[in-house]
Amino acid sequence: MSWQTLHNVILTSLVLILQLAIIYRFVIMKIILSMVASMAVFVIGYPTNQETSHEIYDDFEIGEDAEQASYAANGACPQTSYFFPHVDQTSNYIRVTAPISSLYDFTICGIFKRFDNGNDFWVSYATMPGRSNNHNEYFISHNSNDITISMNGKYVAEGLKLNTATDYHICVTNFASKGRSNVYLDGHLADVVYTKSGTIAGQGSFIIGQDQDSIGGSFEAKQSFQGRLQNFMLWRRALKEEEILKMYQNRCYCPQDYLFTLERKNIEIFGAVIAVWPHKC
Repeated sequence: MSWQTLHNVILTSLVLILQLAIIYRFVIMKIILSMVASMAVFVIGYPTNQETSHEIYDDFEIGEDAEQASYAANGACPQTSYFFPHVDQTSNYIRVTAPISSLYDFTICGIFKRFDNGNDFWVSYATMPGRSNNHNEYFISHNSNDITISMNGKYVAEGLKLNTATDYHICVTNFASKGRSNVYLDGHLADVVYTKSGTIAGQGSFIIGQDQDSIGGSFEAKQSFQGRLQNFMLWRRALKEEEILKMYQNRCYCPQDYLFTLERKNIEIFGAVIAVWPHKC
């Protein structure tokens, strides 16, 4: 099939779907948004690397809703999975709407896969007034060289370089009162970094996929995340090493006292971020 023929098929399909949407508005519109986002990935061609492209199109199946991407039956850990399709943009991100009180000791875990080797921000938590000039009290990012963690306005690069197109189970246990973070990679302690001590204020703005230079915004395109994020969670305590190892070994397990997961009830999705079918427990 030629590119022109494929292009015409896509346009014809979109026109037909839009006509149906007039009749079946709300149900169809959800499907349209997912289809348009996925078609945009195909037409624009991100990423250009053949192996990574194969990974995107064969490994992802679009879900109807983030709620359906959660399987908490029989006490299993809620399963969530999101695809961030484009690099160098400021429109794609997830905002956590679940209430967040002051953080002392806390743990962040998730399964990360990067499709771009640039400077991408995974987590950004901003508060007012903030101890840093841009109010970004906590963030986790990865540039072309290593993972970086910032807490209370001081950031430290860890020297842990992650390959692209590879799933990594990452947990960071943070001791805000001591200014220390333990980084676990695939269930095992990989590094300990020292930032700045002090309680992290609550009621801030928690963004995934972009870096906040002001509360809720001032993103920079070159710092956007492109890849997949699964089973992202936050706990208001430092998880034990055996708990982290067990989560890596069995993705259907997690300590049940988490503060929030990325279930639909806890988030808002912006731009072309897509909820995709996760692992089934």
